[in-house]
Amino acid sequence: MRDLVRYSRDRDRTVVFCPRVEAPFDDVNVEMIDKPGFGGNPVIAWKLARKLSGSPVEAVIVEQHLPIASMIAARMSRPVVLHTHRYEPAPANRFRAAMQRRKQRPLAGVVFVSQSCADHFRAHYPEFGGSIGVVHNGLDMSAWRCDRPKETSILVVGRAYADKGILEAMQAVTACLAEAPDWSARFILSRPDLDPDYVARLAIEAQKAPGRVSIDFNLPYPEVKAAWERAAIGLVLTMSPEPFGRTALEALAAGTALISSGLGGLAEVSGDKALIVDPRAPAEVAKALAGLIRAPDLRARLAREGRERAEKLYDIRIVARAMDDYLDQLIEARRKRPAGTN
Repeated sequence: MRDLVRYSRDRDRTVVFCPRVEAPFDDVNVEMIDKPGFGGNPVIAWKLARKLSGSPVEAVIVEQHLPIASMIAARMSRPVVLHTHRYEPAPANRFRAAMQRRKQRPLAGVVFVSQSCADHFRAHYPEFGGSIGVVHNGLDMSAWRCDRPKETSILVVGRAYADKGILEAMQAVTACLAEAPDWSARFILSRPDLDPDYVARLAIEAQKAPGRVSIDFNLPYPEVKAAWERAAIGLVLTMSPEPFGRTALEALAAGTALISSGLGGLAEVSGDKALIVDPRAPAEVAKALAGLIRAPDLRARLAREGRERAEKLYDIRIVARAMDDYLDQLIEARRKRPAGTN
């Protein structure tokens, strides 16, 4: 949300409400709200709706939290939008479906980070009467270097649990390194606490290429960014559909040739500028990886065209403009409605 606000044409008249933190961002307008002593989310929503109803606000975006978005929207005449970075869960039964529809009904719209997420929502909630938008995640491409000499290295970044395909990536990497003596690999992982046994298996697998595979945990973002800018090849092998796939976008932004599972939003991120593999088939991943190691011209083409795609579609300025345009359309549509209609 910070990125969208910073690059919005409405930046100076946008306010971000958030829970109280010690060091809020100083480059966006922030108002912090205290947790209520009782009442939880309904009280937060009521207080925000009351505050906003008495202000000249034209639209409200609520990040990720459908119940709060719904409660605010039910108390305001201005458009309220849910901005979600996930697949909205399919209803498990009729009762849950009815509850979800009830929460969605007051919303003016829902904005998703990928067409894949939007299509999933339409399939499970076809009766939703609000606007459905797609605004991808973005990066400031001017801050990402793609012109530095690449090391003969493979990079994997992600959370350390099975659905991210980290073990399959490790198996493919160690198989390929045996035939590529000049290459190395690095795994930068977060949340090793989620599955310590899984992390232990990764360490055992890494020993098949002693001294050539490093595993780091919970590194600061600038170090992750620098690693992408040095790596020649990146692997993103998520097993289930990704709502978007920011890690894949970072690879493209850094001019790193990408091998991807292409599931969900990952396909939208890379298009045809990545090699798509079955993440559950380490032998297939290893074959694609070995082929890319042996093909410097293909690596260079994927790196160049991937970066061009990222600049064209996912620069934060383009993304912020898309969100601004979406909100302007909602605001204008609300103004044109006859008096007394919701």
